[in-house]
Amino acid sequence: MKRLLAKLRPTKRRALDLPARPVGPPPFLGGRGLGGRARQLAAYQGWVYAAVSLIAGRVSGVRLRLYASAAGGRIELEEHPLLELLARPNPIMTGRQFRFTVMSHLDLTGMAFVLIARDRLGRPGQLWPLCPADLLEITTGGDTSQAIAGFVFSGPGGKRQTHRPEDILYFRHPSPTSLIYGASPIEAMAHAYDIDTAVRIYQRNFFHNSARPEVVLQTDQRLTEDEARRILTRWNQKHQGLEHAFEPAILDAGLSARPLTYSAKDMDFVALAGWTQDNILAAYGVPAGKLGLVKDVNRANAQGIDITFNSECIQPRLAQVEDVLNAFLCPQFGPGLTLAHDNPVPSDRAQNHLEAMQMLDRGALTINEFRASLGRPAVAWGDQPGGAAQGQSAEALKKAAARAWLGWAGQRLRAAWPGLESRFHGWSAGRVAEELQRRPQLLEAAVPPGDDAAGARLKAVLAGCLAEGKTLEQTLELIAIVTEGTSK
Repeated sequence: MKRLLAKLRPTKRRALDLPARPVGPPPFLGGRGLGGRARQLAAYQGWVYAAVSLIAGRVSGVRLRLYASAAGGRIELEEHPLLELLARPNPIMTGRQFRFTVMSHLDLTGMAFVLIARDRLGRPGQLWPLCPADLLEITTGGDTSQAIAGFVFSGPGGKRQTHRPEDILYFRHPSPTSLIYGASPIEAMAHAYDIDTAVRIYQRNFFHNSARPEVVLQTDQRLTEDEARRILTRWNQKHQGLEHAFEPAILDAGLSARPLTYSAKDMDFVALAGWTQDNILAAYGVPAGKLGLVKDVNRANAQGIDITFNSECIQPRLAQVEDVLNAFLCPQFGPGLTLAHDNPVPSDRAQNHLEAMQMLDRGALTINEFRASLGRPAVAWGDQPGGAAQGQSAEALKKAAARAWLGWAGQRLRAAWPGLESRFHGWSAGRVAEELQRRPQLLEAAVPPGDDAAGARLKAVLAGCLAEGKTLEQTLELIAIVTEGTSK
């Protein structure tokens, strides 16, 4: 018995010296606490990183425009303090970096917070993203008049910092279980992420710790250490390296070669990794083709994947961002201001071309109407259905072109006039002329492109009318007279 225990003791000691089993990934279920959001941010790796970074990069690259309400519609503002703030929200971040960070927080934790730092006049001066992991709680009011009373964050040294609701821009994915807290996509797919993390840890440890040879040389005879080393050296010299691949082997002294194979469990992890990838990408609405995971991609299905991704994944997120900015940030810069992104969904050029050709062939669309939709100037022969211009004289074509150009100019001028009129209201004629000479691009929105000579004449007339304080109708009449005179 003592001899048996003496043999077992070294084995027991070696077993205790083995490295500890890797700690598995903690689940995110019920992760509304501080630790839950911290773990959700730490999930920014693997397929979660691929999906979140792709979405945040696309959202941050879509142009955001500012519009002001006007009679009969809205006009775009090219310059405004709000646009300057969004372009450079704080001293260490650009506009794209800011939006990328906010969207990453939103898609990892379901919530994103932006602190509005105000200047001495109380106006928004800087925007700072706050880490969702530092959120301690969202305090609620006593009734519906103030549903959210404050946001409590952990500050330097663990000190509690409470921010007023009007100083925080709160973005969140709506949760079916809470009207206050957001729903994290990671929390929704916690099991898939946990399994994906476990698979990656297993595979890493498999290649790192699994010191297994490809083949075992075995014999029933007892070999000394020198004999075993000699046989192994001869085996490596004969079969190691590419130049010795597939060479036959001759074994002596009762040796036999037995290859080692991997178990079926090791192979199952490959299929399991694909399952977790599909579930994580589905949680974010990212097609696998956007990450290069689809083989045999051609132009048609690549365009279809891009349209699906932008329409079903990117566009709803842009709408979420617009809703928060228009509801809580734009009113702090004055009434009637709205922010809107450009349409991120690419157009199907082949389908648009087919539809346009069918409408042109059936007379439902004229050439000039189609050119106007492309932002191109009208042509003399483009006002008749089908573009028919046979039998018309050069003089008639010239007059038709002038009328088409004048109509297009009138449309653009009516849209741009409220902004121009409000900008120069109360200015002297000399000051208006000086400003337009210094910044001629102010008139670009009112002038149709394509005809540089006519555009220059229109700018000159428009500058004179603005300096003299003429109304829109007076300006249009004067432009018609000048255009008619130059077309003769």
